[in-house]
Amino acid sequence: MKIWLITGAQAGVGKTTLMNALADILPKSECVKLGHGTRKSGAVENFFTDTDEAVKFMTGLNNKSEHCFVESNRLVGKVKADVIIFLDSLGGDRRRDADKLRAMAHIILDKNENEAKWAQGLARLNLDHETTKAIIEAFRRQEEYLVGSRLVLRTKLWFSRDGHMVFGEGLARLLRGIEEHGSLSGAAKEEGISYRHAWGDIRRAEERLGFTLITSAPGGAEGGGSTLTDKGRLLLEGYEELRRKVIKNSDKIFQELLSKIEGDTC
Repeated sequence: MKIWLITGAQAGVGKTTLMNALADILPKSECVKLGHGTRKSGAVENFFTDTDEAVKFMTGLNNKSEHCFVESNRLVGKVKADVIIFLDSLGGDRRRDADKLRAMAHIILDKNENEAKWAQGLARLNLDHETTKAIIEAFRRQEEYLVGSRLVLRTKLWFSRDGHMVFGEGLARLLRGIEEHGSLSGAAKEEGISYRHAWGDIRRAEERLGFTLITSAPGGAEGGGSTLTDKGRLLLEGYEELRRKVIKNSDKIFQELLSKIEGDTC
């Protein structure tokens, strides 16, 4: 079974869209998504929040599927993938490890790549010519979405108080990292920042929010394990749900605006 890892520089680059397009081209396949929170209606059926459970499921597919498409940044470097695809972005709040993920990819979708490089990356899979051609066409459509000349709405959401940033995408990723690794040091390492930096960010947020976000056990130079408090988890899940709704609704309003403008110019 061939394992395809689909990664991205940030949310909203179309990882799920590309995964579904590839699964349509290669029907003897399974789709897996490793994410946070709960599975949303209509989302990928094989949805996991735990890394070990996702890997166990993938291992069980060995004799059942020819291809396994996995939407996950977390699994890069943790599973042996036959091909890693990275979807870059033109701006916005890129992941702190985006450049690292990009460097590990076999195929990159952005304005600087071309079909010859994509074909070279796909050669490792020994696909037939027609299948390769169809996949490259799917890459081309996804690239047009990412870097096309059309107007694009960029949405960034954060909470502030008295003119100071309280909570945003960076802290949300840090808290998710604590959930995954069970420690602040592990989450800080994934974000590419020092333990001291991460601890300072959380302490400032707690002071401005008026409640604690994490609890930590003593031990070691950088502390022991860490977990989210009940309020910290509620804040994180609420922020992520609010962010999804804001992006969805703002995109809809933006498209309506473009439609009006295009209608007036016809």
